Amino acid sequence: MKKNFLLLILIICITSCKNENTIAELGKTVPNYKFSNILNSKQSQISLNDLKGKPVILEFWATWCGPCIPAMKKLDSLKNQFGDKIEIITISHENQQRLEQFIKNSQTSLRVVSDTTHKKNFKYKVIPHSIIIDKNGVVRAITSPKNINEEVIKNLIFDNKIDLEIKDDFYINPNLEVETINTIANNDYTIALKSYDQEKRGGFGLLIDSEGNINGVDMWNSTIPRLYQTLFGIASPSRMIFKDSLSEKDFPYKKEHQYNFMIQVSDKYQQKWREIGIEFLNENFDVNAKMGVDSLECYVLKNVDRTIKPSKSESPEFMFMGTILKTKKIKMSKLAEYLENFTPIPVLDKTDLNGEYDIDLEWKAEDPKTMHSELKKFGLELIRAEEKLPVEIMEIYKKQ
Repeated sequence: MKKNFLLLILIICITSCKNENTIAELGKTVPNYKFSNILNSKQSQISLNDLKGKPVILEFWATWCGPCIPAMKKLDSLKNQFGDKIEIITISHENQQRLEQFIKNSQTSLRVVSDTTHKKNFKYKVIPHSIIIDKNGVVRAITSPKNINEEVIKNLIFDNKIDLEIKDDFYINPNLEVETINTIANNDYTIALKSYDQEKRGGFGLLIDSEGNINGVDMWNSTIPRLYQTLFGIASPSRMIFKDSLSEKDFPYKKEHQYNFMIQVSDKYQQKWREIGIEFLNENFDVNAKMGVDSLECYVLKNVDRTIKPSKSESPEFMFMGTILKTKKIKMSKLAEYLENFTPIPVLDKTDLNGEYDIDLEWKAEDPKTMHSELKKFGLELIRAEEKLPVEIMEIYKKQ
């Protein structure tokens, strides 16, 4: 199986909020809220009223959330730049022990709070999530940390107007309807291509027949390259090669560039649903994709001490949530695909291990060295190849 068989992508970083009430509303004074478990401050607790007189950023995050870690580094840099002129409080529902590990590994200057009750008061579904409060206690932005920069903070300090993209995980636009682009339905297969659906999150799920066999896939709010990547089973975007003056910027993660796609086939075509899906996309888009091979810079996964033993488990299992991986009876190529989630270049299996293995990893995204120490427990090592190596890639090009 390829990495795209995972039911959860890059990952995704989603938390649920059963109570939709919120004390933070755009343009209104935020009511007082006390954070009572600050882990890296002389003050073990602090309230929002205590911070009036300076701008405050509340950052909701988790250590297992891929986009959260670079966001934390960015906010940490801004905090060091502006010092006491601004306050940044980062809030996670994770347990105190894990957060203390993060603080130690990252040496962050941001206040880190372990708070399991805040979701009753702050309305969000997806992390990272940022709330910006001005020096008078008024909520000036509810947004993503990617929109916070030096200029934004300067404007806050001098009480200038800021206008950031709103992040509202619950908003439904009554005028934005799902459009059907094309469908096919016969005795052999059903295919549907539709436009962006605001009531769905991005990702995909494999479709399973009554016998437990994979017979299709359902993809939600995905860009054209992501649709092809899932159907081709390409390990990661680092294997995408853009041709004909195309680039990643031509496929921004915006509503007008996202699609929903579903294909489900009969027993007759069970082994061909990917091929049929790709042919359908090629017919319906002006941008197509095909497989190829190119020489790229890579990491290689090696077996250095040959201590790992084949699995004795009865059935395969594969589960990961960010940097936590729990598996049974997997091939080394599958492990390499998982690791490629966290590297900027492809990862190739060069272990010469042809069996199936039980591998559990639990490392810290803020400290990549911990990934290597976890691999070492199984006699494995991830190193950068000394030269470019042939890699299976996906070419994205304009249809002639």
